[in-house]
Amino acid sequence: MVTTISHKKYVGYIRVSGDKQVGEGHSSLETQESRIRAIASEDDGLVVRLFQDVQSGRRDDRIEYQSMVKYVLEEDVDVVLVQYLDRFGRNPQEILQRIWELKAHGVSVEATDQDIEDELILLVLAGVAGHESKRTSERVRANMGNIVKRGIHSGQKPFGFSAVREIVDGRARVVSWEIEESEAEIIREMARLSTEENLGFKAISDSLNERGLQRATGHWVPSSVQHILRNPVLKGVMVYGRRPKTGNPKGEVIEVPGVFPSILSDAEWDALQQRMDIRKKVSRGSSHKSDYLLSGIARCGHCGGPMTGKSGSAYKGRRYTSYVCTRAVRAREGCAFYNGHASKKLETAVLEYLGQFSDPKRVAELLSESSKSDLVRSKRELKRLEKKLVGLDSDFQKNLEYLKKDLLNEEEFGAANVQRRDERAKTQIRLAELREALAKAEAAKESTSALPDQISSFLKSFESLEVRKAKAILQTILDEAHIWRDGKIELKFR
Repeated sequence: MVTTISHKKYVGYIRVSGDKQVGEGHSSLETQESRIRAIASEDDGLVVRLFQDVQSGRRDDRIEYQSMVKYVLEEDVDVVLVQYLDRFGRNPQEILQRIWELKAHGVSVEATDQDIEDELILLVLAGVAGHESKRTSERVRANMGNIVKRGIHSGQKPFGFSAVREIVDGRARVVSWEIEESEAEIIREMARLSTEENLGFKAISDSLNERGLQRATGHWVPSSVQHILRNPVLKGVMVYGRRPKTGNPKGEVIEVPGVFPSILSDAEWDALQQRMDIRKKVSRGSSHKSDYLLSGIARCGHCGGPMTGKSGSAYKGRRYTSYVCTRAVRAREGCAFYNGHASKKLETAVLEYLGQFSDPKRVAELLSESSKSDLVRSKRELKRLEKKLVGLDSDFQKNLEYLKKDLLNEEEFGAANVQRRDERAKTQIRLAELREALAKAEAAKESTSALPDQISSFLKSFESLEVRKAKAILQTILDEAHIWRDGKIELKFR
């Protein structure tokens, strides 16, 4: 008779989230491996393979983890051994799915320092493991929010500022901020190049580098320029939560004014943001760089496509330029009309039409014609819904009294209340929409009151402006100019 000695075959899996944790106490890879080998040895077992990941447990696509699962399903293995369940992962659904899959294959999952025999306990533990990092992130965000609300800046020093430190409780602490004038001058130049010269982030960074206006860390790059010019710290406002990290939920945005001195005034900041928003909407750099005043503004009245400047062949020593619908040029299916106009004639026509709006009375008349009926209709609907809401609340109170007097039973009261509740919810939603629309209409009316002066000032200075600067100003007035083949023009103000 032949006697064979059979050893239980173990596969070990060890994991830490990052390189910094590799040597930290009980979380270290060495500690996990030693515990796995010790338990296997006590059970007279054999560790046939050890798989190791240095990656977050949030990710189920860990290379060694997936290799471990594949190996266990294909080879003769009895047990997958980890130190703690959370080493297996942070996703409860993934953990349970894998454990049940392995169990069906005849392989058990065990932990050296944790009892996971009971599936109910396993589910709870997996849930705790999966939510632990989320709770940690929430606590960190809450603590950071409280710090920010007290006006304490965390993170890197914003470009353009230097910290003022004092010794507090034996430690040097930041007590205030002051403007670093050499850096602030660069920021002001960035803002000027954007708002006045209509330059994009790359053109701004190139201009600064060519002129030797560099920062301590080296050359400027477009992303750095964008980051600085979009930061509200330039107007003295510290903001936290504006750009949450990837994977984190969007939380409360906290704004604390007065933490920093202002490098830009509120008016300069608003003008800068408007200019960058305009460029973002018309993102093609060629539209802003071109020598055609209406590029990025002119749209085909027939199809809505952009009309761009085009230079024709020279004739008798003169080169003719025009605006054409790009969709019609590409394919007849895009636009059925060949909508083209001589550039000088079209620009003159648009500016003349724009000139009508430099008269405050004319603007008031046009606004009255276009919005008065809509405004009156909206206000009437608002009053009607407010009256309806009062009626619904009154009916509810009446039925409540009927219920108390046993004139309605609970079932009847409930049925009536469900219908009323749904009607009330719909009414409140529509009321909120109307109030928001009316508030926007009032805000638009206020901003439009300044339109005539803005147009008049632009037209007076137009002849002395370079095309790029003229276009930058015109884009703050006009959003679009729709042009038809027959010369009809419609303007859409910003």
